[in-house]
Amino acid sequence: MSDPETPGRATPEATRARAARFSDTHVHGYATLGTTGLTVSRIGFGCYRVDDRTPEHRRALEAALALGCNLIDTSTNYTDGGSETLVGDVLRRPGRGAGEGREGVVVVSKIGYVQGSNLTLALERERSGSPFPEMVKYMDGCWHCIHPEFLRDQLERSRRRLRLATLDVCLLHNPEYFLSDAQRHRGGDLEERREEFYRRLRQAFAFLEEAADRGGIGCYGASSNTAVAPPDDPEATSVGRMLEAAAAAGGSRHRFRVLQIPMNLLEPGGALVPNTGPGNSRTAIEETAAAGLGVLVNRPLNAIVGNRLLRLAEIEVSEPRSALEEAAAARLRRFTAAIGEAIDPVLPASRRSESLSRKAIWILASTPGVSTVLVGMRREPYVRDAMGVLAWPPLSCSLEAYRRLIRESG
Repeated sequence: MSDPETPGRATPEATRARAARFSDTHVHGYATLGTTGLTVSRIGFGCYRVDDRTPEHRRALEAALALGCNLIDTSTNYTDGGSETLVGDVLRRPGRGAGEGREGVVVVSKIGYVQGSNLTLALERERSGSPFPEMVKYMDGCWHCIHPEFLRDQLERSRRRLRLATLDVCLLHNPEYFLSDAQRHRGGDLEERREEFYRRLRQAFAFLEEAADRGGIGCYGASSNTAVAPPDDPEATSVGRMLEAAAAAGGSRHRFRVLQIPMNLLEPGGALVPNTGPGNSRTAIEETAAAGLGVLVNRPLNAIVGNRLLRLAEIEVSEPRSALEEAAAARLRRFTAAIGEAIDPVLPASRRSESLSRKAIWILASTPGVSTVLVGMRREPYVRDAMGVLAWPPLSCSLEAYRRLIRESG
């Protein structure tokens, strides 16, 4: 790898200084990312579907940084690396919203997916007789791998695109693909599958510990969709067992510091479903709090319920629309209105007229144990809408909002 253009890494001092610039306006704007010492904005810039070819995406990221956002979440497979390239380009240019500079911004990226150019690379390796070990061939067009040989290759590519000497947080991206593939294709004893999964996780964590020792990353963790699943789900992952794997890989001073999970008004499992810890008695967020982990929440406005994607935001009006489109829009309006009616009784009267998207982000950002809510802000209006929530004081009854929705839908 050639010398990165942006040296340094996020530091506790610089992230605190950056947050202090917005202390007058962002009443509930910042949190500490677990035990990392880093201060992070409670709303982060989610880079899914963001690329380096769309000027609007660049303007949105620059606007978010200028408005106080200081956590960016991307992945090696987002727009086939284009997302990371955009982040690296924005951060290395002075005056593009980065404020105090590189050290005040926390960059998170994720590794594990084998799609697009990574899949081409994996196929070429196979044809040459040197395949990446322990490849999970989940389906055509989507493989997955967390073997150290693949992680080493991907971390270098990620840092090169980001132009970073140190990636602040490196997450394994949905490592549960091994469990999903085993359930779908191989079957067998569930406990044996889980033992193999955590063996692979220990191996991956050992590599990430070495990367942290070398200064290539600051800390690591996992982004797992199934860390919020019930413990009897064959694809569920356990935060407690992840921590055990990290301790086995790095000892008591391991650098496993961050967990990313999906959570929204209709999928509050991270805050309500006991599935980890002693006797599976703790929720994922309770276990992370006990261990001092930072928690990033993704999919705040996109709920998957009964294999359907439900958008927790008002529909954007575009003209002209067909009768079919208008009918779909009407159904969505009724749906969002019903969600609003269910949660409004726990909200202050002054906030009940706000948009559903703002209410949803506010409730998530106020949930005890959540460090940052990752919002897809590909356009400047989305940035202004979401970042405005940081001026609101924290909501004290976020858990009750989730419970009310469960009761209403039950």
